[in-house]
Amino acid sequence: MNRNDEDIRGLLAGAVPPLAAPPDRVAEVGVRVRRHRRRVAGGAAAAIALTVGLSLGLPAFVAGPGRGDLIPLATPGPRGDVNCPTSLDGRPDLASVRYGDDEPLVPTGAVEVTSCQVPVAGGPHPTQRIGPRTLTTGVDEIVRLLNAQPPTQQDGRGRPMPDGQQMRCTLKATYEETVLVLRYPDRDPVTVWTDENCRVAVTATHGRGADFGVLSAFLDRYRAQLVATTDPATVTTPACAATFPVQRMRKGSEDGPLDRIDFNNSDPYLALPTPLIEVTACRYEVRGETGELVGQQRRRAGADEIRAVLNQAVGRSAERSNCGDWPDYEEPTLFDTLTVADATGETAEFWIRHEPCRSVNFLHALTPELRDVMTDLLGQPPSR
Repeated sequence: MNRNDEDIRGLLAGAVPPLAAPPDRVAEVGVRVRRHRRRVAGGAAAAIALTVGLSLGLPAFVAGPGRGDLIPLATPGPRGDVNCPTSLDGRPDLASVRYGDDEPLVPTGAVEVTSCQVPVAGGPHPTQRIGPRTLTTGVDEIVRLLNAQPPTQQDGRGRPMPDGQQMRCTLKATYEETVLVLRYPDRDPVTVWTDENCRVAVTATHGRGADFGVLSAFLDRYRAQLVATTDPATVTTPACAATFPVQRMRKGSEDGPLDRIDFNNSDPYLALPTPLIEVTACRYEVRGETGELVGQQRRRAGADEIRAVLNQAVGRSAERSNCGDWPDYEEPTLFDTLTVADATGETAEFWIRHEPCRSVNFLHALTPELRDVMTDLLGQPPSR
């Protein structure tokens, strides 16, 4: 090869671009791996963001825009209606139901229990009747007490009746019996019938010996429920009537003092178990067959201070009045009424005679403490 040939080769080599380096297969694999990891990490981050967003955003959907309080999720309500019996016609035969087994009288899980007073033999006076009372707090305790009753009928001393002995019942005059209706979220209501004379509590299939402490516990819890749900500002006593029939003030009157507080009171020896909110005192002078209003006073401040005085005046150990009985009962010429309202919102009346003899609610003597209370409210009774 001469010099001219070398020059031609150099010119040709300069005119052709250099070849690219062989591809690095390992580097390419690394790039693809890193790209895949970035996609996976990005998807996971998106999933986490979506989860967090839903957890934070869900309350807004539930509460609604501009509201901070969550709307509570709906819970199953009690199933079935409460139909208080109007007579004992639908009651199971007391002697035919099953006694003595270990099966609970009522199922657990009740969320509501209603007490119904079923009239017997004409029932109590219309003014002494009370409608259904429904307890929604402490229901589990009532269920426990119902199921803890003795498995068989008890005698008058609380002892089980001998095996094989027929059911024995007293003949005490009663004007109503108590029926409890329990409601559940997942089953039909269960009705428990009680019988005061036979001292049993029965359902449609079986029974127990009655422990009337169950009814006392119901009243205690129902009264507490009323106190917790009653605004004291709404509690008041009725205004004094302009006239008062003297016939109502006579001993033995069927239309005597109305005591609605007693309807929910489990203590027979304590007339007023709950703090008083308001009292209203009215004074009447008798003119013919009518008492005419001559003084009145309504008071809230210090109302509960009167409660102990009234409990003493009509309590178990209170002194009896000396106003006599028919036909020697003396007609009143001057008397007061004192109506009190307690924290449950219920009221009770106390009738106080001044002349010609002193008494409280016909039977009890007027105590000096109660007389002082009435003097503070209405002034000194005029002397005749």
